[in-house]
Amino acid sequence: MGRDVVFNLAHANIAGIQWLSQNSSALKILSLHGWLDNAASFRTLSPYFSDFNFTALDFAGHGLSDHRPLGSFYHLWDYVLDTVSVLNLSNQSSWLVGHSMGGAVAMMVAAVAPEKVRGLIILDNMGPLTNQPEERVVTLQKAIRKMSKHRQDRFSQYQTKADMVLARMNGFTSLSQEAASLLVERGAEQRGGIWSWRHDGKLTFPSPYRMDEAGVEAFISEIKCPTLALVAEQGIYKDSISLVEKRASQFPWLTLKWVAGNHHFHLEPETAASVADEIQTFIDLN
Repeated sequence: MGRDVVFNLAHANIAGIQWLSQNSSALKILSLHGWLDNAASFRTLSPYFSDFNFTALDFAGHGLSDHRPLGSFYHLWDYVLDTVSVLNLSNQSSWLVGHSMGGAVAMMVAAVAPEKVRGLIILDNMGPLTNQPEERVVTLQKAIRKMSKHRQDRFSQYQTKADMVLARMNGFTSLSQEAASLLVERGAEQRGGIWSWRHDGKLTFPSPYRMDEAGVEAFISEIKCPTLALVAEQGIYKDSISLVEKRASQFPWLTLKWVAGNHHFHLEPETAASVADEIQTFIDLN
């Protein structure tokens, strides 16, 4: 089942789920979830790694972790600080596993804190979203406009938890009922008889800043550890093969594989075993 943990960092309390091995010298795996998901994103995968000390974080604003203060956006580099701060609590380096947005964060962590990262595994992610420099003013304007209208008392409401599961099944990316239920179980809360999401509503605001392609390439070029990229055949890159190949060519050391499944192939019961097998094989070889 795993146990709930909280990392009391100097600037935030970051929650997570931890599955500890009985082997005192077990390798560490630290897992980072995608946008609007939570640590339960790795519940299906975790049983395949019982020989490891496996930890899945709730990013700030997600799951059971602290929300950023009012007026604060959620930047990738803030997640990088949170993750490096958790890694610094141990003298042992870790394997990083990142799904979707968590993959982008994991890539940046591997670039800026190489001594803490033994190896990198990215799941259906090939780096941060980008835009062009000439788009930056309009991008920031949209974000500021949205933040200035933010009200905490406005949030999506559901009559039952089952309604929330259905909403997740038909969200930005489709999910099976079983996969959606795992995320909802950790991501839902009841307020006065009404169900709502635990995550911070500000997470849905447009990003105030995105790197350009040159910036992403600069980070990728600094990733020196063994890296495995598993891309879902029915995931978010199914129509962006050229982008996958372009980003893959920028890594100093990368194994790239397309794997059957949807964007949450690591969470879906039908495909998690094959994802786990690819990860285990790669770790064994490195």
